[in-house]
Amino acid sequence: MKTSVKFHLCKIFLLVIGCYHSSLFAEKLETVRLQLKAPHSFQFAGYYAAKKLGYYRQQGLEVEILPAKFGQNIIEEVASGRAQYGVGDEDLLIARDRGFPVVLMASIFQHTAAALLVNDHILSLRDWHDKRFMISPDTAALLAFLKENGIELKQIKLVEHTFDIQDLIDGNVDAIGVDSPLDAYFLETMHFPYKIFTPRSLGIDFLGDNLFTSQKEIDNHANRVTAFREASIKGWQYALENQAIVIDWIFNDYDSFLSKKALEFEANALYPLLEPNLIPLGYINQERWENMATTYFDVGLIQQPSLAEDFFYSPPSQPDYSIVYIVLTVTSCIIIALSMLAIFVMRTNRRLDAALEESRHAEQRIWQQANFDSLTKLPNRHFFRTSLDKKVTTALEKNEALTLFYLDLDRFKEVNDIHGHDEGDKILIQATSRMENRLPHLCTVSRLGGDEFTIIIENIKDRAGVEAIAQRLLSCLRQPFRIGSERIFLSASIGISQLPEHCTDADSLIKYADEAMYAAKHLGRNQFHWFTKELHDNVLNRIELISDLRTAIKNHDFSLVYQPIIDLQSHRIIKVEALIRWQHAKKGFISPAVFIPMAEEAGLINEIGDFVFRSAISQLADWRNSIAPNLMISINTSPAQYLNEPSIMVEWFDLLHELTFPENVVTLEITESMLMHNKDAITTQLLAFRDQGIQVALDDFGTGYSSLAYLNRFDIDFIKIDQSFVKSLALNNSEQTLCEAIIDMAKKLGLKVIAEGIETNDQMNILKTAGCQFGQGYYLSYPLTANAITDLLIQQKLPSPKL
Repeated sequence: MKTSVKFHLCKIFLLVIGCYHSSLFAEKLETVRLQLKAPHSFQFAGYYAAKKLGYYRQQGLEVEILPAKFGQNIIEEVASGRAQYGVGDEDLLIARDRGFPVVLMASIFQHTAAALLVNDHILSLRDWHDKRFMISPDTAALLAFLKENGIELKQIKLVEHTFDIQDLIDGNVDAIGVDSPLDAYFLETMHFPYKIFTPRSLGIDFLGDNLFTSQKEIDNHANRVTAFREASIKGWQYALENQAIVIDWIFNDYDSFLSKKALEFEANALYPLLEPNLIPLGYINQERWENMATTYFDVGLIQQPSLAEDFFYSPPSQPDYSIVYIVLTVTSCIIIALSMLAIFVMRTNRRLDAALEESRHAEQRIWQQANFDSLTKLPNRHFFRTSLDKKVTTALEKNEALTLFYLDLDRFKEVNDIHGHDEGDKILIQATSRMENRLPHLCTVSRLGGDEFTIIIENIKDRAGVEAIAQRLLSCLRQPFRIGSERIFLSASIGISQLPEHCTDADSLIKYADEAMYAAKHLGRNQFHWFTKELHDNVLNRIELISDLRTAIKNHDFSLVYQPIIDLQSHRIIKVEALIRWQHAKKGFISPAVFIPMAEEAGLINEIGDFVFRSAISQLADWRNSIAPNLMISINTSPAQYLNEPSIMVEWFDLLHELTFPENVVTLEITESMLMHNKDAITTQLLAFRDQGIQVALDDFGTGYSSLAYLNRFDIDFIKIDQSFVKSLALNNSEQTLCEAIIDMAKKLGLKVIAEGIETNDQMNILKTAGCQFGQGYYLSYPLTANAITDLLIQQKLPSPKL
């Protein structure tokens, strides 16, 4: 008991001393600036952690962390005193050689991230001659790498560095020099095939992300420099052990352009560059810096191959106050022991024990937050990736199979949109419970985020055994979920990849399972799909087609055709529908059903939609001014055009005003699904159309989820009966009853009806008798060129039906 009392009394004294010192620092904090070399990202995680956790404030510092601006010279910011500290690369050697009084404080990355990303068609170094390269002229590591491979700069085509990885994707260059793994991440997300060459493969290994200051700062504030360095190193230690937590801080607290997925990719890629398990954080290896200076000298970037001793920071020596501290501690403990009552000591013991227990619980909570999903309690993306890396290594060593499922709940977004995220979370918890109950003990399920899950299956090589597990998962997720008294039906799509059959590394295992999952979705959902080489080739072809799509937009390779819309009573053309066409130079005609979804996914739909609108409106103006003054036009639009960049539509309104079109000449077609989601945004847009005299048609009516519920709520002028109902239309069948009901309902709501896909005379007569006002289809006219439509408008006579 006496030992415990003395121990806790000492702890009390130290806490008192610590609080005293903290109060002194809180009274006056010195404000300093840290200038980063790039925008906010995980590359600077240690500094964010040091600030967030109060390590800087404990040292009496208030630190402002500044992201780099485009074209900013980090060296000048520190040398001029606008910032006291900076994060730079080996270009510190160039600055020192040119007379800037910079001093190296710590080397954070023991290996440089500099690399060459090249198009996958470059097979080896022998293919580099006469290729187009983007390399920064002061990146000595890459210049030395080329030189070591016997490649002179005159043998390659140097292109001015734009620092835009899109140039590699678009084929403007064959190789690009980068200093961050984020460029590789961008290529991964675009599924762009590439190779990476690093100087380290030839032993050219530089140090990266070096913390530095100026000689003036050291001369005037030696203790502040030491304090800043110590707090920064401590922050880095925490950041490396708690990556997920620091990623949340960066995402929430800093103006970072990166997603959480990108930050996680960056963190995993940068960790090996620090070597924290082998080399102390911030360690300065002078011999390696001398070697780097020699390399810089060899490639002509500096004039002197040797470094001055004062380039390297040496912390000032501190007097030894340990004896004083011991005397003060012993004396204080004796005074406190004599002055405190036994009851106080006992209560303090209990409080301290509780505090220690709470500290242990806090550490456990931090670890739990970093590795497990807070909603489902499943392993999260970080834990999954760490676990998968280990299991892949073990499986390869033991020559065992390792299978990965990539599972995504089908149409889960609709649950969130209709019922809210709280109810969606309840379904995710139910789905997690079902999966865990149906999986054997050799399986590990993780949640990557949203409705995406992975399942690692160990040592089951038999294909039938793997498929049996997949079927059990699909079966349990098909069962109805409950939200209150309502039953919700969902399904799942599963992609399957296997090691070593398909690949021998974790990255490929994940990528291939992901590709297979999307294949399952495209085949109709509610099923599993194995990865195949053909599937991977299709992905590559898709990437190639998206690249061709970008080129087609730049080169204006699209054209429009127009399908007449006929007044079924007068049999005259009253409107045309503009339809886009793409005739690929090598692949021939490519259906809009193929390239429009790709354009939406790649963020290109706004440019295509703008082309269609402007071209169609220009052609309509020609027809109205010359031969058909009452002609109207209908133009298809994509949901993405309303949600991503509605400002383009303001320019459309201006164009219509310039052409002095009367109201109701232009109709924009939307889909039923748009009315379900983002109702506020759609309502605002439809009202804007109404104000500008633009009509709205609801395309493919009857194929959506809630047509009747929304028809009377939104400003709709036309409904278009989907061709799937018209295709089988005949007298006295169910399709006739359905079409008549739609037409009757539309009349009561004051809406006009257009029937799509009319292919026979009988279909046209049934619709006409039912009161349908307008129709279009191959029986009436195929989509035609503008010149052919001009001839029809002059004659107002349709060509002979093609049956």
